Amino acid sequence: MSDHEQFMHEKKKLDDFVSQKFKIVGVKEDLNGAWLDLEHPGGETASLHLETANARKYFAALLIRQENTLA
Repeated sequence: MSDHEQFMHEKKKLDDFVSQKFKIVGVKEDLNGAWLDLEHPGGETASLHLETANARKYFAALLIRQENTLA
């Protein structure tokens, strides 16, 4: 799978969570990628591993938008 295809796959997973009203509540990053902790207002939780640099930039933009919406 090309890097772009992997990014699109990771982006779709994250977009699916966001469309279901999940919020990013925690992030752990290292050289292998970013692990996101997501939480639904109903209490359900999920984790997502993002490996591509573009997906990591994308989640950062979503997180900034999420924080601005809450402010």
